[in-house]
Amino acid sequence: MGQIDREAMEGFGIPGMVLMENAGLQVVNLLQELLPPGERGAVVVVCGKGNNGGDGFVIARHLSRLGYRVKVLAVDRPETYKGDAAQNYRILLDSGTGVMLTEDRGLRGLGERLDEGDVIVDALLGTGTRRRVSEQYQTIIDDINRSRARVVAVDIPSGISADTGEVMGTAVRADYTVTFALPKRGLLLFPGAEHAGRVAVADIGIPEELLTSTAIRENLVDAEYVAERLPPRKPDGHKGTYGRVLIVAGSPGMTGAAALTGEAALRGGAGLVYAGTTEELRPVLEAKLKEVISLGFPGDKKGDFKEGAAREVLEKARTCQAVAFGPGLNPSAPTLELLKELLRSLDIPLVVDAGSLAALALEPGALRHKKAPVVLTPHPGEMARLLGTTVSAVQEERWELAARQAAEWGTVVLLKGAHTVIAAPGGEVYVSPSGNPALSTAGTGDLLTGLVAALAAQGLSPLQAAACGAFLHGLSADLLVRERGARGWKAGDVLDFIPAALNSLAAPPQRREEFLRSSLRWIREFEAWRW
Repeated sequence: MGQIDREAMEGFGIPGMVLMENAGLQVVNLLQELLPPGERGAVVVVCGKGNNGGDGFVIARHLSRLGYRVKVLAVDRPETYKGDAAQNYRILLDSGTGVMLTEDRGLRGLGERLDEGDVIVDALLGTGTRRRVSEQYQTIIDDINRSRARVVAVDIPSGISADTGEVMGTAVRADYTVTFALPKRGLLLFPGAEHAGRVAVADIGIPEELLTSTAIRENLVDAEYVAERLPPRKPDGHKGTYGRVLIVAGSPGMTGAAALTGEAALRGGAGLVYAGTTEELRPVLEAKLKEVISLGFPGDKKGDFKEGAAREVLEKARTCQAVAFGPGLNPSAPTLELLKELLRSLDIPLVVDAGSLAALALEPGALRHKKAPVVLTPHPGEMARLLGTTVSAVQEERWELAARQAAEWGTVVLLKGAHTVIAAPGGEVYVSPSGNPALSTAGTGDLLTGLVAALAAQGLSPLQAAACGAFLHGLSADLLVRERGARGWKAGDVLDFIPAALNSLAAPPQRREEFLRSSLRWIREFEAWRW
């Protein structure tokens, strides 16, 4: 973002004062939503020494003009500020708005002053934080966090690393964050994401060609991205139009995984879905299914497939457009051998999950011999087993690790978690911000596998199917929680909301177009529509 700002100013001749003015106005737009003009209200704007503080001075000036009761707290005197921030400090003073210094009386009484506001604007540090915050800033941040007022962060909560999401000693816990031009990594990586609250991306006038440059390899999956790629539902379509999915899954006690995957594939739009398990488990699986067609392949009576099962599985797979392999399977040598045969023989998308990932950990090199386009869908524990490392090591570098392994394995890697990361072999990384703890229960990963396979069967590329599937999976959980509350849900409840997620993106184009024209774009768009 620093480079993009410089190119906007130097290459396109857009003055920094214009960008700062636009940034401040966008935060004012949000504040007017939180404190409608008819009610006005009191706002405390806390301004640091850099450009983030300059944004704060712009915000304070416009709020005063609009009739809000504004109190400005600055960390230092006007002469210590530089550039555009200094100029906006002087403009604010010339407009008649008073500024108090946070250093007055050694910061004593700062908490009381903050409590006088209905909303606190955090314009302290911005995206430039590279080291532990100073004692002075730590005191201010702690007082902000103790306040009863709602907090709006400017660009990023103060104390959060924009690159890593790390808390640099202490950090503001915002209710809302208005970030400028593009999302920042630190708003999507934890713990920074937890500190950011609801995040909106604001247009501040940076040229579109800078924001869509091919040099930017990291992408946010949002409602617009998914809506543009959803397969059309044709008036003359039939079940053959929307693709066939073969699911190979289940073992003793785990046939529910196969059933959930199949149900999700149907909900995701596939025309025909086959769920195959060992022959001896087929009656158990069939008892769980209605619309999904059950199949039985040769088994060893102990939960694994026999050696001859590969021929029958491949024969069925050749009538389909996508295969999902792994939910509920034993992480055994027979599972690995069947996976290796599918990798070598298939030329349709293959989604590899759960038991088959654990089996693949026995021989990760098997991916070198694949013919099929593959999507791997590990959670952090499965990724750790594949790499022979720890879960904490995976979580520490989720984006980098997913990108590195996608390139090494030549597969799409969908690394589950908050937030889900999807990486392509060519270096592109996509991050899906949807989802909530309702997904932290057994079986929800099986739903994701079914969704990805269904979208691939309908013609999306493996990367598109993974990115769209991850977003829809999370959105289904978000809609469930919005409608019914946050607790007590199981995977089947999330499954029931997949149609609502699809229809929220596809059904109301006028409403979506109206939202997309807005200069404030919420990362969690479905909440913005409700607004």
